Amino acid sequence: MYETDQEQIEAIKGWWNQNGNWVIGGCLVFIVSYIGLYLYQSSAQTHRVDGSQAYEQLLVNLTSETPDSEARDAQIALLKNEYQDLGYGVMAALLEAKVAVDAGNLESALPALDWAAENAEPALLTVILYRKALVQYGLNDLDAALTSLNAIRGDGHQALSFELKGDILLDQGKPDEARSAYKAALDLSGDEGINNPYLQMKLDDLAIAE
Repeated sequence: MYETDQEQIEAIKGWWNQNGNWVIGGCLVFIVSYIGLYLYQSSAQTHRVDGSQAYEQLLVNLTSETPDSEARDAQIALLKNEYQDLGYGVMAALLEAKVAVDAGNLESALPALDWAAENAEPALLTVILYRKALVQYGLNDLDAALTSLNAIRGDGHQALSFELKGDILLDQGKPDEARSAYKAALDLSGDEGINNPYLQMKLDDLAIAE
């Protein structure tokens, strides 16, 4: 306890002289950290909004009656370069591949699909590899198509993948392996709730051909 107010003031002055710099420094660190966090969150939100708007602009362009191909290419490049972290880059690459396929330019679709596969989350790889195999099959690159299908892991798209695998094996003159693939596709179709009568027809055709 202090006997006079003056003693208390002097004690406070002494404490401040010893610890004032630490207090000020601590306050500055807190303020700088708070401002940094606020700016980071604000920047991240702006990044997300900009990415969403850029992707929406691409969709609007692609679905318009008169798509602008130059703007489309620029929009796709922007999404792949600037918004890959949000997943928009992969979706843009898949759209890029679709545009190429729709135009009958299958060769141009492959680099876009490769880029998508290299940058996609694992959950999307099945779809990307299946689409790549379809393109390779369309190019009559049967070995490459099988390689893409064999790289598929997980449960998604398995029925369609095995059906395509059967088509490829049949084209390669391997009816027994094709039959096994079709049977696997038929079994998986039931498990996945897919009604595909053409699978049974393909199996029946193989039986007739024996």
